[in-house]
Amino acid sequence: MLKKKVNNQIFALTVTSVMVAMSVVLCRFVGFSPEGTPFRFEFGFLPIAFVGYMLGPLYAGLGYLVADVIGSLFSGYAPNVWISLCQFATGAVFGLFFHKKKISLPSILLCFGSVAVVIDFLLKSPIFVFMYDWTWEFTLATRAINGAVNFLLRAVTFYLFIRLLKEQMDRISKKFIKTVNKMNTSDFKSYANSFQAVTVPGLERISRMLDHLGHPEDKLKFIHIAGTNGKGSTSANIACILEEAGYTVGKYISPNLIRVNERISINGADISDKDLSRILGLIEPISKSVEDELTVPPTQFEIWTAAAFVYFAEQKCDYVVLEVGLGGEFDATNVIKANEVAIITRLGIDHTGYLGSTIAEIAKAKAGIIKENSRTGAVITVEQEPEAMEVLRAAAEENGCSLEVAKPVSLYVSGTHECFSLGGLDRLMTGISGYHQIENAALAVLAAKALGIEEGFIRRGISRAKNPARFEVIRKNPTVIYDGGHNENGIASLTASLERYFGKADKTVIFACMKDKEIDESLKMLSENNTKFIYTTVKDNPRAMGASELATKAKKLGFEGMWFDEISDAYKYALMQGNLVVVCGSLYLYKDFEECKKLKI
Repeated sequence: MLKKKVNNQIFALTVTSVMVAMSVVLCRFVGFSPEGTPFRFEFGFLPIAFVGYMLGPLYAGLGYLVADVIGSLFSGYAPNVWISLCQFATGAVFGLFFHKKKISLPSILLCFGSVAVVIDFLLKSPIFVFMYDWTWEFTLATRAINGAVNFLLRAVTFYLFIRLLKEQMDRISKKFIKTVNKMNTSDFKSYANSFQAVTVPGLERISRMLDHLGHPEDKLKFIHIAGTNGKGSTSANIACILEEAGYTVGKYISPNLIRVNERISINGADISDKDLSRILGLIEPISKSVEDELTVPPTQFEIWTAAAFVYFAEQKCDYVVLEVGLGGEFDATNVIKANEVAIITRLGIDHTGYLGSTIAEIAKAKAGIIKENSRTGAVITVEQEPEAMEVLRAAAEENGCSLEVAKPVSLYVSGTHECFSLGGLDRLMTGISGYHQIENAALAVLAAKALGIEEGFIRRGISRAKNPARFEVIRKNPTVIYDGGHNENGIASLTASLERYFGKADKTVIFACMKDKEIDESLKMLSENNTKFIYTTVKDNPRAMGASELATKAKKLGFEGMWFDEISDAYKYALMQGNLVVVCGSLYLYKDFEECKKLKI
């Protein structure tokens, strides 16, 4: 990560330096001043505006400041610090108006108009009065004329520049992204296995990769699973049922807990390092070819999805349990042309920046996995909110599929496991702990029935299913529970299970989360009864919120607590309290917590 940041900065500084040099040349050698007048008109702004377009306000501001200083020295004048600061402000304005924005004529006029009025006229006028002894009348008149002419000159020049060279600008910008990515991903396998902070939805890159690979996914049968919560547990349940029935079953999940190999497994055995290395070696030149074709490299998730398809096809899997990464419609897994069954687990508000801010919008994204050519025509879900159910029913009907809603009935509790009945099957026992696991097991049961699996295999499959970090009992005396709940739905399920199995027991909660998570409601639910909070952070994850920052944010929301940077310190302190210990807030924390499980305390 440090290397990536350094590479990004080196490249940005290189681009800025080249543009600064061009700005000096255009300003000092192409600019002009009518003889005998105090006016000056120049084109040095153009390269700086380009820096603002590509890199943003900071680089454009610093670039224009440096260009002014160098230009002054080159002309034999001492730089004026106040003028240079005004140039910094001008470059920053370029970046604010043009970086990552759609450039239009109104935005161009507003940008250069703001520079002319605020900077060239209001800010620079006092400099000429107090530092060069100009009169106010002369200064205001000349600055007004100078600003007006430069405004028109800049606006017309930049507009023509955009109209004539926009295609080249976009190409250069993409080349910039591509070059930075190459600098940061010289080792393909390290790139494929690294953390990706920003997802990039879309099917074009994965489709191109599979074109090169001969479409291994077309040789496979998929149970496709989307949803906000419960995908991993539902995947574990259906995979175990199919394994019990004697099938060779591939399972593709995300994220991994300890090792990336966990994402790709067959009949419970993770892909070996040797096979993984071999397949990534096969995909590397293909990934580079796709990058050359589209100017943007495939994401890590797309590389892993392609690798999973290759591996499952090689091993001749009878079924593949395919878990969506994010959303559904534009998730890389949705490149498949057909499925056996589509499953939509419990939906909630999450990843709003990508999927929408309402439950209906999120349901629409998830419903994208429902396919017209589903071989069983079965779409299975749980009872969702009315707006979501309406979307799912419409999508199923549109694709000629039948929507079946799982409605399990709880019978009794055995430890932290549930016994339930569903659709004529009685006394089914969950293998994964937690009250909410009834729903996930029920989804798997209905999927298995749609595939024609016998009752005995269904019973044995769900009873032996396991899914680490989902209400996992780590130890007793005191009892320690790890749960990967990381949004309101997940925390609601966790707290319901805690109350069901442990009543109103005092608890100590170790909490970590990502920066993009809303934590108010989650902490509120966890704080019921007598709760002590301890905040920590996920290591080596750029999305993670720091422990002290998390504690400060929680305190403002009314949830005070201790904080420790190291999970081991937080865990030791929690055990000392003698309460029920609950570790939650992020699946990513599980890897760090592995070391805590070995502590003899």
